[in-house]
Amino acid sequence: MLNAILMASCKLRHYIQAHKITVVTSYPLSQILQHREGTGRMVKWAIELAEFGLRFVSRHAIKSQAFTDFVAE
Repeated sequence: MLNAILMASCKLRHYIQAHKITVVTSYPLSQILQHREGTGRMVKWAIELAEFGLRFVSRHAIKSQAFTDFVAE
């Protein structure tokens, strides 16, 4: 997921810099990027994505999606 955000930020840099971007996800990406003891690639990605000021919001389940999410897990 982070790799996809990084690739999109490289290709759409001028759009992302001009607007506030909110990433809706069910993964704890903001915690992963803010982890102080990260290593290697994750630290590089965190540094590159820090300039955009992305906001990560957890996805809220809609009633119709709750069952499919349960089955998928």
